[in-house]
Amino acid sequence: MTASEFEARIMEWALRQSDIVALVQMGSRAQVGAVADTLSDWDFHLISTQPQRYSGTDWVTEIAQPWCVSSERTPRGVIKVSAVFENGLEADFIPLASWQMKLVYWCMRYPKWGGWMPTRLRRGINDTRVILLGSGHKVLIGGKAWEQRLNALSVPWATMRMSAEEFTKHTAAFWQKAVWVAKKTARPEPRSAMHWLHKLVLEHVYAVLEEEAWLAGRRARPQALKAEKWLDETRLNQTAISTTMDQRDLARALLAELALFEDVCRSVAGSRGFLLPDYAAVAAWLRAELMKLTG
Repeated sequence: MTASEFEARIMEWALRQSDIVALVQMGSRAQVGAVADTLSDWDFHLISTQPQRYSGTDWVTEIAQPWCVSSERTPRGVIKVSAVFENGLEADFIPLASWQMKLVYWCMRYPKWGGWMPTRLRRGINDTRVILLGSGHKVLIGGKAWEQRLNALSVPWATMRMSAEEFTKHTAAFWQKAVWVAKKTARPEPRSAMHWLHKLVLEHVYAVLEEEAWLAGRRARPQALKAEKWLDETRLNQTAISTTMDQRDLARALLAELALFEDVCRSVAGSRGFLLPDYAAVAAWLRAELMKLTG
């Protein structure tokens, strides 16, 4: 199955579903003038009057027989169905309720009312804008009505960024989990240490790096997506941290993450006026223990 045949199958399938009112493609394959490489996947918003139909995985076989398929709830709270087909062709589908997306795009036209909107609605508007403006988009099904709705993306909005409470939670969680990684490294339990080190970086280090990039006017994306495009040269060098199962390498990697996290937290706190919690004691203990392991 070729890429063009795959795209045709998705379109044909979606057009057969009476409940799908719009199909919005996102990502590099939807960017105007962009040339997607052969490794690029397909990303879609399935906007439906019955989104619950697509929360599982059985329906995917109606497009083509997948090699593998999974359904999970993302950190943003939505269901994402990811499937891999013949020749490694991969597609992600996010089913969304049509009434909710109509509300999101209608309210998106009126940023001056943002302060009166429920937090959950404002978060939905922000998340939609971050994803679609940051990656490109086009309406494949839905016609002029949905194209006009998505025109609301051109209305300027103040980006809903990290709150002081969220910043405090990230800093507290980082240092608590860093102690856990250090103990796993010392035991040694290198596989567990590496697992938790990666979670530490993705969930907390990159969350604060993302905030710093937005403050600098760069369109950052969550979970380190396309990070090579929005990290500056300094942060690119600082995040180029490699490790192995060797205890010394794990200890050195965690030490580097400590320095990076402290640096980016100072930057964000200074720009946003956040109170920077004092974790000097735990940081000193961690460095002393980890230095014992570096050899």
